[in-house]
Amino acid sequence: MASFLQKYSPWISLALFAALIVSLYLYPAASAWLSVALLLLSLGTASFFTVQKHIPAYQRGEIDGSRLTRNVLLDILGLLLAIGAAMYLGGMAGTRLGTSFGMWAGLIAGIGFAFLAAWGVRKLWVKVSARLMG
Repeated sequence: MASFLQKYSPWISLALFAALIVSLYLYPAASAWLSVALLLLSLGTASFFTVQKHIPAYQRGEIDGSRLTRNVLLDILGLLLAIGAAMYLGGMAGTRLGTSFGMWAGLIAGIGFAFLAAWGVRKLWVKVSARLMG
């Protein structure tokens, strides 16, 4: 299962993202459900890979169960902070520019600001969590 997800998760995510973009234009009522499905799939996949990243150190005996749990929870908290910032800032930018310049301008601006917000928060969180994980 892990090898299947590692191999095909980018393609599945891209296909769902393309379907979301098409549904915004052709089937706006389905966009909300498709975006929730994409978000849940992304969160599940990211959580799975986060746990998989820390398991080898636990299996080798380098960390105990409490450190494994702490490391996984710190990584997932950073992921949730990045997603929250991306959703808020991307939504704000998309809404503001979408009402002024049209749907496509809002979509492009929202995606761009969401990417920049998530990237910035993730970079900051890596520095913070490196100090916490010691």
